Amino acid sequence: MRKGPGIGRLRIPERLTQRWRARLRAQRRWWREWRRAATAGEVLFPAAGQGVVAVQTLTESGGATGEPRIAILHATAGSGHKRAAQALAAAIGTLAPGATVRDVDTLVFASRLYRGAYASTYNAMAARAPALWGVLYHSWESARLNRSAGPVRLAMDRLNLRRLGRVVEREAPDAVICTHFLPIEALSISRGRGRLPVPLYGVITDFTAHPFWAFPHVDRYFVASDTVAAELAAHGVSRDRIDVTGIPIDPRFARPIGREAARERLGLPASNPVVLVMGGGGGVGPLAELAQRLAALPQGPFVVVLCGSNDRMRNRIAALPAAQAGAVRPLGFSHDVDALLEACDVVVSKAGGLTCSEALVKGAPLVVFRPTPGQEVRNAEYLEAGGAAVHADSVEDVEATVARWLADPAARAQVRERALALSHPRAAETIARRVLDAMPSRAERTA
Repeated sequence: MRKGPGIGRLRIPERLTQRWRARLRAQRRWWREWRRAATAGEVLFPAAGQGVVAVQTLTESGGATGEPRIAILHATAGSGHKRAAQALAAAIGTLAPGATVRDVDTLVFASRLYRGAYASTYNAMAARAPALWGVLYHSWESARLNRSAGPVRLAMDRLNLRRLGRVVEREAPDAVICTHFLPIEALSISRGRGRLPVPLYGVITDFTAHPFWAFPHVDRYFVASDTVAAELAAHGVSRDRIDVTGIPIDPRFARPIGREAARERLGLPASNPVVLVMGGGGGVGPLAELAQRLAALPQGPFVVVLCGSNDRMRNRIAALPAAQAGAVRPLGFSHDVDALLEACDVVVSKAGGLTCSEALVKGAPLVVFRPTPGQEVRNAEYLEAGGAAVHADSVEDVEATVARWLADPAARAQVRERALALSHPRAAETIARRVLDAMPSRAERTA
């Protein structure tokens, strides 16, 4: 009897090893067929309202013959990446009404465990352990770690997002735009190997460029400033593949409302100064203490507090003496942020890239309160260096800065001018136009 491989002196008969190999090949075939079947119903471009993935159609008459199909991929780690994707989709829909535009959450294609862990881990660390997030952020920037743990992390991300690659390759959109680095990680290899024969774009949604964004097979990056372009180039991306456009925000922020009209629309006092306090989607931070202190300033401001999904915080603020006296108004999620930013005299907020960009476009003087270490601190540093914001790490610092600005209209006007100088109100339209202009005609694409 022929002997096959073994362990030490123990040899396994060849016929058994052949049987095991055949079973292993059969098992592999079964898994491949199962994966194909599992992803067969997942599409980037389903009929409106249908399909497996969480997709939103932002154009009403998409899919006309000869018009492009564009996938915009984001990830739900914070809200900014999705808002940027929606802004781009709206801008593309305006410039090319016949196009089919979809914004898709990349994490939908990951395993349930990975999807839940990815989003919740970032949100929990940013809210409850910001110092830990800062340590991780800066350690991931180091060259030594990128050469060691970096490849392991990258391999794990790509392993968990294989379904995204298969679906994108099968659906064959005419362009893929990524407002988060995860889909770039998943698709860069396919683009380099020719399995994704369409342009792959990256849109960085902060005023800094982490090495996570830098990949060799991205056709073009769109960034917030020359500073970000220089950082990205230092990470190895060719400068001629980087366009400085600003961060894409909803096009409605570029449309002026007027201070008086905005206040009338929102039911805000016409004569009092107005301070807007923004706690992000989760309504985090000492918002109640901030509201009470700011309402007590000598200038007598009216304070609006956005609490997001934090109903407990909203109820707590509503019970404050200042709220009972009509000087504080707590709100949940609002679709009138553009009007609130135009109506207010000062904004107190965290330093998310989208929020900062919206405030810049409206020329709102910004007090950045306790930015999360990492990209938010970098955002705050950029804005403060440009004279459009002040970084405050304590409630007392916020109180002092707001009081100073409310007492000095000339200083406030100077901050407004500097904010407007840094703003890019039509960033979404600029990016959309460049993507569409670089796109060949349908006839050329299908030839």
